[in-house]
Amino acid sequence: MCGICGIYNEKNLKTVTNMLESIRYRGPDSFTTRLFKNHSLSECGLNIVSRKENPLPLIDETNQIALLFNGEIYNYRELRDELAKDGYIFNSDADSEVIIPFYKKYGEDFVKYLKGMFAIAIIEKDKLLLVRDKFGIKPLYYYHKKDKVVFGSEIKSLLQHNDVPAELDCESLDELVVFGYVLSEKRTLLKDIYQVPPGHIIILKGEDCLLKRYYDMPMAFYSNGQGDNYDRLVSKTKDCLLSTISLFHQHGKDPKGIYLSGGIDSSLMTILSREILDTPIQTFTLYDSESAKDYYYAKKVAEAVGAVHHEFKVTVEDYLRELPGFVYHYENIVAGGVFDIQGSVAFQILSKHISQSVKIALTGEGADELFGGYYWIYTHPLGFADRIRKNAEKLDKSSHVHNHINAIFPQPEDERIYKRNLFDTLMRSGLFNYHLWSVDRSCSAFGFEIRPPYMYDDVVELAMSIPIDFKAPDKKTTKKILKNIILPYLKKYGIEEIAFRKKYGMPAALDHIKDKIQNMIDKLIPNKNINTHPFKKYLRTSTDILMFELFYYFLIDQRGKYPSNFSLFDFYRGGLNEHMYH
Repeated sequence: MCGICGIYNEKNLKTVTNMLESIRYRGPDSFTTRLFKNHSLSECGLNIVSRKENPLPLIDETNQIALLFNGEIYNYRELRDELAKDGYIFNSDADSEVIIPFYKKYGEDFVKYLKGMFAIAIIEKDKLLLVRDKFGIKPLYYYHKKDKVVFGSEIKSLLQHNDVPAELDCESLDELVVFGYVLSEKRTLLKDIYQVPPGHIIILKGEDCLLKRYYDMPMAFYSNGQGDNYDRLVSKTKDCLLSTISLFHQHGKDPKGIYLSGGIDSSLMTILSREILDTPIQTFTLYDSESAKDYYYAKKVAEAVGAVHHEFKVTVEDYLRELPGFVYHYENIVAGGVFDIQGSVAFQILSKHISQSVKIALTGEGADELFGGYYWIYTHPLGFADRIRKNAEKLDKSSHVHNHINAIFPQPEDERIYKRNLFDTLMRSGLFNYHLWSVDRSCSAFGFEIRPPYMYDDVVELAMSIPIDFKAPDKKTTKKILKNIILPYLKKYGIEEIAFRKKYGMPAALDHIKDKIQNMIDKLIPNKNINTHPFKKYLRTSTDILMFELFYYFLIDQRGKYPSNFSLFDFYRGGLNEHMYH
């Protein structure tokens, strides 16, 4: 994992250094800035496969090509073998070294050969390529004006350039307050700052900016009684997950940890890791009470497989201390809709603890979207549609969001159509604009790497070839295939109850203290502030306002800078929020 920044068509070493310094936490092992022709490049690195002697940016002096790279290419050894047959001689064992020769061999199609999570910038002569992995695991943002592009791994890095505006995009805010995340592939909450969509390449030549799709996500579908034999697909999925988790453990020599909640996804990762590895696994759980369900189940799984288990208790004070940093790193707002803010904050708090023990950790992101794990959404899509429509009631009738809602939930109401459309929607922007966005920020904030095995290319391709009714077949069953995969292992380890437990998710880690948290937030932001707030049509609760005002302060007012000794209570006692809307 790394942080990359650049200014295309401007020599400005001071500014690109400031850009990289603003996201220095992403790569604690190296910090490099340099000019390349008329461009400014910088990268900070976390050494996993690459080492200190392989710093990026990587420059091919012979062909005058520059490379910035953030992420992991999991199939890089296969790609090296192909290049070796062509006579290519490598200077290191770094996965980044395959990118330039593959680009020289296949041009813009080089990315189709890469399996992994990545954000890539390539400059060749008078052309810039910005490339993002198929599923949006790694972020990449840009600002384009005429023949200049400012780009980076995080929004705050772009804001260090004086030409980049820091202005709220209310059309994106419309999407966020309805769905809980920005629905669009390209938009962010700031005007004129865009993200490279997953599975796309941005190509800039002169003043022309081309958006090119290199990967199409398959659409969800029903079997209608046709297709593969169910048992064969269960076996095939199990084999795919085994090989993927084995690959993830082998990629880089550093020990790996696992986020363990005691649910199906994390328990399956833990058990398969135990089946593969000779050494004990390290597992990590966050809880707020010994009576928490995840605390109980995670402990059972860890004990059954002989894991080195780490448990971290969180308090209201821990939460409020971490919340401003969460918003600062997240560079976004969680506002109801589909997901719960508590899950994101809990994930970041746990990530902070994990980073002190391991350099790499596996997480279960993507399993719910791929294998049908959202109980209420997938089993009661008509009710979920009503909730989304209600969220949109405050919006102007002219808002483009109504078109999105009508596309996902067309009339007349049809449960099967709504369910299929929700599979597609959550697998796309719901995943990369919320879950994967949160995962990247929660690890980068503390300088370590999170890997989601369920989002590996082979797993996604296989899962998307499985019909919906094999995953969530009725109003009582979700994640059927994963449950069938894990059940024999659970019997082996004597913990069958895991297969039948209720799904809670990360918000459960804060379930016992959430009322106390809410009371503290209500004291900071009383009801009168909600009713008189200049953005009241978007903000329904004190938590909404808190998230919004912290985001506005850090990203717009402070342009991506975190003031030293920042205090949430001083922020409100001192009225630092009041001038932001005048």
